[in-house]
Amino acid sequence: MGVIALVISMTSVSARAAGPICPNMFPSFIDDICWSCMFPFKLFGAKLIGQSGEDFTTDADSTPLCTCPEKLTVGVPTSFWEMSYMVDVHTAPGCLPTLGGMQLPLPWADSQYGVINKTDPIRKASFRNSAYYVSPLMYLLEVVLDDACSDRSPFDVGWTSEFDPSWSDDQLALIKMPIAYAFSNIAGVMAAGIDSAAAMVGFPKNELFWQAGSWGPMYPITGNVKDYKSMDNTGHLLATRMLAEAHGMREMAGLFSKGGGRSYACEPGEPNCGKDTTRAAMCAGSPSDMPPQLIMKKKQYKLQRMFPTPSTGKTNLGGCCIPIGRSTALREAGTQLPVEGYKDFGYAIFRKRDCCSGVVSPASFQ
Repeated sequence: MGVIALVISMTSVSARAAGPICPNMFPSFIDDICWSCMFPFKLFGAKLIGQSGEDFTTDADSTPLCTCPEKLTVGVPTSFWEMSYMVDVHTAPGCLPTLGGMQLPLPWADSQYGVINKTDPIRKASFRNSAYYVSPLMYLLEVVLDDACSDRSPFDVGWTSEFDPSWSDDQLALIKMPIAYAFSNIAGVMAAGIDSAAAMVGFPKNELFWQAGSWGPMYPITGNVKDYKSMDNTGHLLATRMLAEAHGMREMAGLFSKGGGRSYACEPGEPNCGKDTTRAAMCAGSPSDMPPQLIMKKKQYKLQRMFPTPSTGKTNLGGCCIPIGRSTALREAGTQLPVEGYKDFGYAIFRKRDCCSGVVSPASFQ
């Protein structure tokens, strides 16, 4: 991403000249971020009193103490939801609304401009670009003071879809991820209802990785949405696809990640997941950027809309942030205005985090 960072730094002066085609939607970290999404906060395997927020049980909840044998240390199991990333979904190629309307002045192809195809009166289709940002705000703002439980990666532009030729080409994306062919059938589509129902009452099913619940299919991982429902629904879906793309790219690149590519402990009864995996995830320390996962674990994320209208008010469906796949129908007030600036959407991404907090060496007690 060094080349992208260089281009961004060279074009920062022209950011405001972009005008309404690339709106300045830089989020306020006080007003536009729903910090209650980090809850519930658990210590010693138990939820702190007086907290709300959706969560699921992991092996980190089963014991009041944790150990990291390779470090000869002992600590306290700590669980919370860490804001690790931001993702925006935008219309103009090269536009980075989350960075204040910055725009990369490169010769973009016509096919890279976002559109909503309304030629079919029954079924609309759309295309959008996307970008994700490494943004460990909880560490930068010292919301969680223990370094072992905080992502200490620097703020960075993780990836933008405009530099990926497969983002606008479904066939090329299927070649890159051929596993998607296995679910291009009626049985694969029917799984959407199961995943959607699971997300409505809790969290989506990792086993149904090819679906994003009521938002639509996960594959192919492109900016094309064949069954357009609304701008916000499309935004949630493409933000999720961008996360899956980022996880997959790191896996295919063979990049090493502490903790076996996960930031949370095993769930009770999870296949091929045991004490060693749980210990590796909890003792890994600060996770490095995006863990490699060829098949992304959907349950590890909750999304909160930052713009065009921040979803900071509580609703009856899980507060201001929701797990992947939950319907956005009752959360879209003020997001369908036909004006510039309401075509681009940004989301704060909260990641499930289990760690061994306050780790100390037994020697310190002697």
